[in-house]
Amino acid sequence: MPQAAVATYLQLADDTAGRITHSHHEWTDFLKTAARLYKYPYHEQLMIYAQRPDATACAEYDLWNSQMRRYIRRGSKGIALVDTTGNQPKLRYVFDVADTGKRENSVEFAPWSITEENIQAAETALENGYDVPARKGLTRQIRAIASLLCHTYWSDHQQEILGIVDDSYLDGYDEFNIGAAFRKAASVSLEYALLSRCGLNPDQRFQHEDFLPIFDWNTPEAVAVLGSAVSEMSEEVLRTLEISVRNHERSHEHERNHLSAERGLSDAQPDDRPNGAPDQPVRQDAPDIPAGEPSNVIQFPNRNRQAVPAPAGDRGHGQQPSGADDARDDENRWSDGEPESQRSDEMGRPDEQHISVQIRHGFAHVQKRWNLPSPHHQMACILLSLL
Repeated sequence: MPQAAVATYLQLADDTAGRITHSHHEWTDFLKTAARLYKYPYHEQLMIYAQRPDATACAEYDLWNSQMRRYIRRGSKGIALVDTTGNQPKLRYVFDVADTGKRENSVEFAPWSITEENIQAAETALENGYDVPARKGLTRQIRAIASLLCHTYWSDHQQEILGIVDDSYLDGYDEFNIGAAFRKAASVSLEYALLSRCGLNPDQRFQHEDFLPIFDWNTPEAVAVLGSAVSEMSEEVLRTLEISVRNHERSHEHERNHLSAERGLSDAQPDDRPNGAPDQPVRQDAPDIPAGEPSNVIQFPNRNRQAVPAPAGDRGHGQQPSGADDARDDENRWSDGEPESQRSDEMGRPDEQHISVQIRHGFAHVQKRWNLPSPHHQMACILLSLL
């Protein structure tokens, strides 16, 4: 790969890093993009923001093709990411979900979100994970957690942070004041990013003055330390929320299916067939997709991942990815970081389900205990069917 192209994108990264801490609006816009793509590390969030600030869910070509069974739309251009893990920097490319189209057997794209139905589960997960009471409500929990995590991060990375402030506006500050500046800047940024991803309207809760500490981190090196801190802490909290929301969805689906089985109904199964029907080739219609060798392992925000070249020119048959598992939640990872979902979004009604099941089980116990005669059993069944 020509190193001139790599150098161009490295310069783009530096220019963007220098720009985002010079404006309150630039910084919050970056935080919104980073929060949607929270499973990517800071330097890749920065590159995506520089090229596609409106991106919502990014993944490599093979993942869209093989796992999600979606094709890349004609004229789509890959988002270049700089991979510096090898002997020399390389480019790899990802595509936003907006660049893709559905096939007949495509897997449904279902980002998680905080709703009235699952907010209690989210609050409980944060209480269990961070010892911040759920009675505070999700917004106040997020504020408390942001402050807690930023104090801990400073304690763990103090020397690293102190070593990069040269030439920034923090140059010449003593250790105490640099620590205070970091905690203020990181805390407000983390809180904003979390509220943004949870759909809690952060722009209505903050003013320009809240972000004044950001402007001191005005060199690419300084903003990289601040951005990486916010990125890592955001990922930790948002994964906790994601798991709680997904588990809540699964429990409701299980209850719905259990109720259907009790009533003698067949379970509704989505016709996703991600591993069923034979692969269909991706359209040969993306002339702006960079040429190169296809990647055998889908790259996600793993800090230790290997370099992956651009997608292949022959895009007809994608390789099944082999490295997309997540050690923390055991689900396939894709760009915004949404786990792959093959289930219907329909959720059951747990109150009705529990009452029906308990009455049926209770009657079976009474009949066995008191040896009720068959006519009584039949009459009870008729009554139960009317519930």
